[in-house]
Amino acid sequence: MGSSRRRAVVVSALMAYAVLLVLGPPLLGGWAGGVILVASFVVGFAWLVLLVAPWAARGRNRSLRR
Repeated sequence: MGSSRRRAVVVSALMAYAVLLVLGPPLLGGWAGGVILVASFVVGFAWLVLLVAPWAARGRNRSLRR
């Protein structure tokens, strides 16, 4: 998956999360807190796996591996 596609996935997840924050409580009622909590973990995990991990892997010096 290319860099632009990974970024697009994370941005669309963030936009869906923003919509959930705005429209979730009126639509979901008492379940909104739990759904928003799970969604925040999903968005955070997607950000870490799709954007941060490849960036961090590029900066490592692989010649020092044993």
